[in-house]
Amino acid sequence: MIRVKNLSFGYGGGEIIKDVSLDIMPRELCALIGPSGCGKTTFIKILSKIIKNFSGEICYASERGADREFSIGYVPQNYGLLPWKSVEENICLPLRLRGEKGDIGPGAIGPVAESLEIDGLLKKYPRELSGGQKQRAALARAILSARDLLLLDEPFSALDMLTAQKAQELFLRVWSEHQVSALFITHNVYEAVNLAKRILVMNRNGNIFEYTDMNEKDKLLNLFYNL
Repeated sequence: MIRVKNLSFGYGGGEIIKDVSLDIMPRELCALIGPSGCGKTTFIKILSKIIKNFSGEICYASERGADREFSIGYVPQNYGLLPWKSVEENICLPLRLRGEKGDIGPGAIGPVAESLEIDGLLKKYPRELSGGQKQRAALARAILSARDLLLLDEPFSALDMLTAQKAQELFLRVWSEHQVSALFITHNVYEAVNLAKRILVMNRNGNIFEYTDMNEKDKLLNLFYNL
């Protein structure tokens, strides 16, 4: 699990995130919503250990045991695929950087690639892919590298409605198979309600609070548009 205690962060003399405390439980799928510019991307960059100069405390506890490094997968808004590497090489890159031994190739990534319907694209390069295919390649890489926590920054926002719906279905299928704790950012309240088990709401003051009533979508919409 991840336990955040009194987390604050700012620069240029102002605070972006203010005194946030929350838990993300094992095998929990959470959404983080809020208005543009409120600090959502900054928050998950802190969770992913990209940003480190924050105040407060983050405790990472792996179910695999205290002797194992906490493993995080991160999908940025631009997907982060290296253009000079094939889809297969991009997906396998975190495993190679981590120094894992054994089969690192089609045999290791095959089930996830098949579930995300990109198993026929492994030899292609990012420039040859559609937006939805790039998104699924980045998702495959993150899922394979994330044993404990998966962080996604607006993973479906750049896709058209039909492609996004298909990508969401594939994401839920793969997530249900791996059951890794996950937090995704979205501006789409309906997407948050339909995908997540719990919704975290960030306001313009940098505070995060929890919304648990998943059955009252209209109430959540009003809450979101009045942040």
